[in-house]
Amino acid sequence: MTDSPPIPAPPNVYVVDDDEGVRNSLAALLLAGGHMPRTFASGPEFLASADLAHPGCVLLDLRMDGMSGLQVFDALRERDAVLKTVFLSAHGELASAVAAVKQGAVDWLEKPCDEQTLLAAVLKAARLSQETAQHARRRNTLRERWNTLSPRQQEVARLLATGISSKEVARALAQLDPERPIDPRTVDTHRSAIFLKLDIRSSHELGMLVEDLGLADGASRTT
Repeated sequence: MTDSPPIPAPPNVYVVDDDEGVRNSLAALLLAGGHMPRTFASGPEFLASADLAHPGCVLLDLRMDGMSGLQVFDALRERDAVLKTVFLSAHGELASAVAAVKQGAVDWLEKPCDEQTLLAAVLKAARLSQETAQHARRRNTLRERWNTLSPRQQEVARLLATGISSKEVARALAQLDPERPIDPRTVDTHRSAIFLKLDIRSSHELGMLVEDLGLADGASRTT
């Protein structure tokens, strides 16, 4: 009998608001909707305790004493958090809320929050956060595989990713470093090793991988 795969933990839901009444009201709505929210009275308290690498939603008050909601939002982005933010705004804060959405927040809700609107926003943010976390895990796996390549293989891989032939790769490398010429057959050998280490089967896949890892600029500079 084989072990069943572990059931992934549900997305976290956080409420960050310096108004205790608002925190309690939102927590009650979320509990009624099947969530287990954690509440925080300040941005620093939230940032110190939240799991930024686990998918989830942050219901974040736009205007708080001390660290503002926008400052908390900026801190999440600086730390590459996979959490997605839904801003809570009071009447008259529409311009700031819309600006926050343009900077990457999922949505904004005006207080007091309608239950169905709130739950829909939380589910949307949680779904997007899960997608972000999945993409981050994939990038980490690709980065680990890329780091198994030797420096020379990485040079060759960047060039192969542009779709040029082994002969053209050899010519480009020779132009870059005349003291280290390389034969097209050696490029073919590197190609086989690169594909094996990266678990790919085509130059097209290699191009996508290089693009995903943000290495495409390096290829253009090399050529």
